[in-house]
Amino acid sequence: MGVGDTERGDDGVGPLVAQLLAEAGVQGVIDSGASPELDTWRLREMRPDSVLFVDAAAIGGSPGDAALLSPADLRKSGFDTHRAPLKLTMEYLENDLGCRCFLLAVEPRDVRQGAEMCPEVRRSATDLAGILLECGAKPPHSGD
Repeated sequence: MGVGDTERGDDGVGPLVAQLLAEAGVQGVIDSGASPELDTWRLREMRPDSVLFVDAAAIGGSPGDAALLSPADLRKSGFDTHRAPLKLTMEYLENDLGCRCFLLAVEPRDVRQGAEMCPEVRRSATDLAGILLECGAKPPHSGD
């Protein structure tokens, strides 16, 4: 699930990853924009075992750095560009659907309205989409 606002520079990393995966033919990709809580019905219909959110988040690294986080790693309150904090949406889905939720967080440089996505974040989005495609292309339990 790509999360973010494409009009806010690096905050568009989630939608970009979602777009790249959808263009590659990956099923079940959702670009939820800045309001992922409004797309929980789609996930309820899919009944996934796990949900991977991709979003820009301050993780204390350099622009484009990425980290895989669980809901427990996210703060309960504070600055969040979404209507409902992503942590609450993730916890709701885990409780309601019994799935595991993760956030693939990418460090942004600039999330101001009208800003362009920086080259480091764009490169990270392309690299992450490629890694996710590679992981999805492997047959389950291939022994690797």
